[in-house]
Amino acid sequence: MKSMVFENEIWDFLRTITEGMANAFRPIVEEHGLTLMQTRILVEVKDGGPHTIGSLGGIIGLTSGNASSMCKKLETAGFLRRIRTPEDERFVKLTLTQHGEDTVYRIEEALERRYGAFLEHKGEKEYQRFIECMDNVKAFMQEMYRFDPK
Repeated sequence: MKSMVFENEIWDFLRTITEGMANAFRPIVEEHGLTLMQTRILVEVKDGGPHTIGSLGGIIGLTSGNASSMCKKLETAGFLRRIRTPEDERFVKLTLTQHGEDTVYRIEEALERRYGAFLEHKGEKEYQRFIECMDNVKAFMQEMYRFDPK
């Protein structure tokens, strides 16, 4: 019975996070013709160093096929460049175009204008405590997933 209660708590937590993300960030990214996941891809390519489709998919939780499809759309829209590596053409490296870089910058500026004062008001200590709580949730879920009762 405890497992069912825990599962329901996790579903409620996920719904709250998903709704919060949608309410807070979706209007800003949609102004630039992007979805939240497309924006996540652009930010990861910008901040996460060089990526292949596979490494990007692993980090953001998409299969390589879904990541590839989304990157093709972003390339067609002019945000992203997919470059086949000369050593092995199966691997595609991702870089932002100038339009992609400019768009990510504008989104970051809009988020800072909208939420920067809120985060300042909360203070560094509360912000760090929030990050620590999220890290704890991730670690707990990973430990639970790997748990073997044998």
